[in-house]
Parts: sequence; C-alpha cells; structure tokens
Amino acid sequence: MNNELLRWRKDASKEEWALLAGKAMTTVGYLDQLAYGFRKASPSKAVQIEKASAEFTSRKPVTKESLVFGSHA
Repeated sequence: MNNELLRWRKDASKEEWALLAGKAMTTVGYLDQLAYGFRKASPSKAVQIEKASAEFTSRKPVTKESLVFGSHA
C-alpha cells in the first residue's frame, strides 16, 4: 500500500499522528485504517484530514482526493 496518508504516517512521530487525529476530529485507529487501505474516507472526513495535515508545515499535506479515491502514484 502506497498512499499519501501512509507516507505522512511513516514520517510522523506517534505524538504528531495523534495530534493529526485530534485536529481532524477522528481517532488514531481510524487514520490507521485509512492509511493502510482498509477504508476510504468520506468526502467530509477527507476535507477535515486535508485541513488538519496542512497545519503541519514540516510535511506535505494529504489531499482529500487521495483519501476518497486513492493514490494513483
């Protein structure tokens, strides 16, 4: 599995991953399910995750399209 959220997860510390979940109003477990391809995000949750990931200036943000439709890399 290779997608933007998994890339973000692998680069993030445990604390940053938890902070992303909080900012996106979701859980670490749900983000893990998305990152590892077990689920696709709803459009509204994808927007929340995209906005939350953009708050971390040290990382490339995750796009909502990659969360809803998957990565085409």
